[in-house]
Amino acid sequence: MKIINSYFEEVHHIESHFFSDTRGVFLKAFDKNTSVFKDYVIQQSNYVHTKEKYTLRGMHFQKEEFAEAKFFRVVQGKAQIGFVDVSGSKESESLKSGSIVLNNPKESVFIPKGYATGYLTLEPDTVVLYFSDNIYQPDSESGILWNDSRINISWESQSPILSQKDKLW
Repeated sequence: MKIINSYFEEVHHIESHFFSDTRGVFLKAFDKNTSVFKDYVIQQSNYVHTKEKYTLRGMHFQKEEFAEAKFFRVVQGKAQIGFVDVSGSKESESLKSGSIVLNNPKESVFIPKGYATGYLTLEPDTVVLYFSDNIYQPDSESGILWNDSRINISWESQSPILSQKDKLW
């Protein structure tokens, strides 16, 4: 695995070793020896299938001791992965934010603790697999609106499908 781009020196776009022949495909999905994973221990894995194009899930984060670093991979379809630095943010400040479009299983993104994360599906039947270094705690969950004026993400849809919860952050 190699880092192909970094954002704010913390969020890393990663490319995995990929091999294909007549039998099929081999993909190294995770390698502990990759520099960004040296202190990363997977505690939870989530598989999410989203039926509709332009469904946005996010922007979520866990507070305090339940903060999570996340590692995202799109295994089917295409998604725009968004990230927002919420560590020490003030209501009036612009927030460090960005996004990466993933549509190839050999690409992934690592987002450290202190960031809200979310993604917008860009194709129907998109499947996202993501890993976390902490166990989800519902009482510690928080979020930020996907279109908060302090966020500088150019989402590929301005009228996404949202859950009731994600409409209320």
